[in-house]
Amino acid sequence: MAAPHYEIGVVYKKNSRFYLAVNDRELISFKHGQLQEVRPYVKYDVVRQISVTDLCKRWGVHPDALDEATGRFFSPSEEGIKPRPRALRQSRSNIDHSWKIHAIRMAG
Repeated sequence: MAAPHYEIGVVYKKNSRFYLAVNDRELISFKHGQLQEVRPYVKYDVVRQISVTDLCKRWGVHPDALDEATGRFFSPSEEGIKPRPRALRQSRSNIDHSWKIHAIRMAG
């Protein structure tokens, strides 16, 4: 039997416990303020209508604790951070040339 796949960032529920998917096979939860990591062998139920605040209240943790715990799962690696490419600018001569062509077409 293959392990189920989960949608990253989605909340799941098994019995009365809530879990957050941090990758396609691993879920996290908090129990007595301690982070719990699980790799379920059965599919858990999806919970689509729950806010982060409500989830933190159910777990008994502050949202900052959740941010800290999920940081290692969701933060990009150094290799994954790439600068945005600069936008190409038209040179002044290309802009002047474009206007000349436009003016010739309009006069034509």
